[in-house]
Amino acid sequence: MFKKNYLTILSVLLIPMSVFAQTFSQSGTVTDSSLSSDRLVISNQEYLIDHNTVVHGLAPQGEKGPIVNEDTAIGFNTSRGADGEPPYITEIWLLNE
Repeated sequence: MFKKNYLTILSVLLIPMSVFAQTFSQSGTVTDSSLSSDRLVISNQEYLIDHNTVVHGLAPQGEKGPIVNEDTAIGFNTSRGADGEPPYITEIWLLNE
């Protein structure tokens, strides 16, 4: 009985990990971040963020959005920015915790 329960719990815990690895469409390293900015630079490409950006993992909130430190590897999803605006980051996964 214990062995069966153990295997069931183990399999349930492993399933989300495989799903987790495939939930973001882009990845990169934060090359510039500011405490009071609504912009994040990832692999030298500028993106917009705000308080509606969902962060999976622990990240403090700054004045305009989440704070992700420089040299942090992240996975992320974006939506298209308005004309002339950088893409907007909808979700962030911290990869090197």
